[in-house]
Amino acid sequence: MAEREHITITDIAKESNVSISTVSRVLNGNARVSPDKLKRVEEVIRKYNFSPNALARGLISKQTKTLGVILPDISNPYFSSMFLEIERFALEAGYSILLCNTLFGGSSHGIRNAKEESYYFQMMIDKQVDGVLIIGGQLDLITVDNNYKLALKRLADQLPLVVIGKKIENIDCIFIQPENGSGVLTAFNYLYMLGHRKIAFVGGQTSVTITDIRVNSYKNALQLLGLPIDEQLISLSDYYTEDGYSAMNTLLSRKVPFTAFLAINDSVAIGAQRALFDQSLKIPDDIAVISCDQFLTGEYHIPRLTSINQHHDMLGRMVINTLINAIQGINESAKFSFTSELVVRESCGTPLGFRNYT
Repeated sequence: MAEREHITITDIAKESNVSISTVSRVLNGNARVSPDKLKRVEEVIRKYNFSPNALARGLISKQTKTLGVILPDISNPYFSSMFLEIERFALEAGYSILLCNTLFGGSSHGIRNAKEESYYFQMMIDKQVDGVLIIGGQLDLITVDNNYKLALKRLADQLPLVVIGKKIENIDCIFIQPENGSGVLTAFNYLYMLGHRKIAFVGGQTSVTITDIRVNSYKNALQLLGLPIDEQLISLSDYYTEDGYSAMNTLLSRKVPFTAFLAINDSVAIGAQRALFDQSLKIPDDIAVISCDQFLTGEYHIPRLTSINQHHDMLGRMVINTLINAIQGINESAKFSFTSELVVRESCGTPLGFRNYT
């Protein structure tokens, strides 16, 4: 094998008597190279054991093989579990990830110095990523700020963009809204089948789309089964364990009887369970619970949480594949429909009429 230090693509092109663009096409696996030229270029590459680095490939192909992911809170299991799948799939496809954790709504964690999300949009442009995936943040709000919309439009005009959130008109990117409330209906119907008629709803933040969807589904379930809607049985707060604790204490303070509740996610369910325990109430003996959004640890809680698996792992794989397709010029309609799955564990107990309270 010949030895030559710092051989370049230009050197390969000169020695194999082809253009630099032909060498680039060979290195990037482009089929539009004649067999004769392909053979000559490959012989020179083997001769010098040439291996272009990622930066050099990027300069030629005008791609950095880097994807930007912008999300509001990596400590939230919803975002972290999805990001794990996004990163895994991206690496398999030959891309690295630039993660921006914007801390949108960070005041709930005692964080006051979070930057505007538009700052991260500009960062993605400056870093010349090949495409951007946005999960949540201000897009989760029912009412989105006009300045945010303008910044999002500027980003979409310059880079392939996939957004997990509700569609905003006049922005040329791919929007994906996977939440349709079907998991709430499944959970409610299961509690009803167990004999529960006084079913509460706990957790979630007002003015946020996913809360609105799930609370409306809860109310629809009541109406479909001929049960009254009692606003006193709805206690909203936020999405974390401490919020479940405070929301349950608020619910208990209203002195409105209930035998079961839906929690907006596992974290809220765990906090709510602690509040019940502090009031000497047991799950599932006194109160049954189902989480509307399964995370990674519910199976190891005591009692094990009955939850709705929203398949965030599948969503993560599919959205990153959609982004890679968009980078390659394949802008297919992205309509994902995942069937939410009820995972029955211990937190609902036996049917209400068969419980032994003696």
